[in-house]
Amino acid sequence: MCTIRNFPSQIEHCIEWGREKFNTLFVERPNEIVKYIDNSESFLKEVEKGTISETRAALEKLRTSFDLRKNSNF
Repeated sequence: MCTIRNFPSQIEHCIEWGREKFNTLFVERPNEIVKYIDNSESFLKEVEKGTISETRAALEKLRTSFDLRKNSNF
């Protein structure tokens, strides 16, 4: 089991964990939202190519991201 995913205790692992989290929140998710807004049919076809759990996870992330806009603090 990788210590970066399980419990990062070394400074290098903590930095890599933080970089991965930043990339997920501020690069990958916004790119997915843009893809969905630009062409929702194409995005959904691409998402459906994965397994059922992958498809569900992708759609949940998308829904969560859109729900953030409803929050007045966002």
